[in-house]
Amino acid sequence: MRYLQHVEKFVDGMKVVEVLKRTDDKAEAPPPPSDGTVFFCMHGYGANAYDLAGLSAYLDFPEGTRMIFPDGILGIDMGYGGQQGRAWFNIDWAEIERIRREGGLRDLSKALPPGMAEARDTLIAAMEKLECDPAKTVLGGFSQGAMLATEIMLHHPAYLKGLVVFSGTLVNRIGWEQAAANKFAAQSKVLPFIQSHGTHDPVLPVQAAHRLHALLTAHGGEGKLIEFAGQHEIPAQVIDETNLWLKTQIN
Repeated sequence: MRYLQHVEKFVDGMKVVEVLKRTDDKAEAPPPPSDGTVFFCMHGYGANAYDLAGLSAYLDFPEGTRMIFPDGILGIDMGYGGQQGRAWFNIDWAEIERIRREGGLRDLSKALPPGMAEARDTLIAAMEKLECDPAKTVLGGFSQGAMLATEIMLHHPAYLKGLVVFSGTLVNRIGWEQAAANKFAAQSKVLPFIQSHGTHDPVLPVQAAHRLHALLTAHGGEGKLIEFAGQHEIPAQVIDETNLWLKTQIN
């Protein structure tokens, strides 16, 4: 039987939750041997470091993989009796309401959202301090965390092992296009990725996911877009497909 051991750490004041799969439920037992593989995964807007930590029980990483889930750098009031959440950068709710009233689709492709660059740099620094080997690090995220994961993948000074985009979207199209072309296509490097999106997603439209997939594959990306008949979520079908992809990426 496998057990999940959760350990909280702080990197420059930012909380991270590190999860280890182990075959012994004794906390004092030595950690399982590691080949250096890391899964570094960011939650979505309003969640926290533990929100995606449960994926550790379902994703088929090798024994001893360090699965790291950082806490969003911003504290936000979710409006439910003072309930607090975390985020990576702020959202323009007034703009979202205007788009909904007009029956349009949310489009983040025109510019880099304010605060995203700061979050990117914070996490790249945290990955270094946590001794994540870029060549063995799979980067992932859900929703806002997936946008940030893509931004980090394109701007990290090193080449990472792979990218997992759960219900992400295209942000800063011109900037991402240039970054992908310069870092991957022009250098004949491959950007391995897997992407998933619900066809009825009311938060981030699937059309933008198609545009993100097209941008990545046009500029060095090799990956698959998994569409599912659902909304803003990570269903079992996506977990299964992600595990098949992981087998091709991690030896």
